[in-house]
Amino acid sequence: MTEFSVMMMAVTFIATILFTSRPCYRFVTGNLARRHAAALGVSLKDVSFSFDQMVYFIALPTTIPEVRDAIKDELVVEPYYESYFFPDVNGVQVSVKSENAVVPIAYLPIDDFSLPVLDRYLETKTIDERVNRTIRAHMIVHERTLEAIRDEVYHHLHKDRFAS
Repeated sequence: MTEFSVMMMAVTFIATILFTSRPCYRFVTGNLARRHAAALGVSLKDVSFSFDQMVYFIALPTTIPEVRDAIKDELVVEPYYESYFFPDVNGVQVSVKSENAVVPIAYLPIDDFSLPVLDRYLETKTIDERVNRTIRAHMIVHERTLEAIRDEVYHHLHKDRFAS
């Protein structure tokens, strides 16, 4: 083999790992979370959650024009991963992405993402911290949760304007 082909295989291998690691992480985490939830007799569709501990990077109400005038479709909710090679979700970040700028608004750490049913099971030692983390990681990146976070942030951004 030539050096060029070895180099191309190495680049292809690294690119494959980088492009498939997060989707594979979400797939595996989802399957494990569903299996653990089924063992507990819990339906993940019906699990209630709370994100009261969300950290806002801006003062509310805000005077930043990009944020103040943002519509709901400009709010982007993205999982925040620790690594590219071995991803582990650490939270969710909310930003306003407009034509002019990207402004980070809020962050919800996974440890502050509350799932009361899991907290009860963890307290009674029915589940361990690993199972708790797996189910939380799945739930925090689930589409229903991301949409609820977007709605909540949008509501907080426009709360004072709706009141007047």
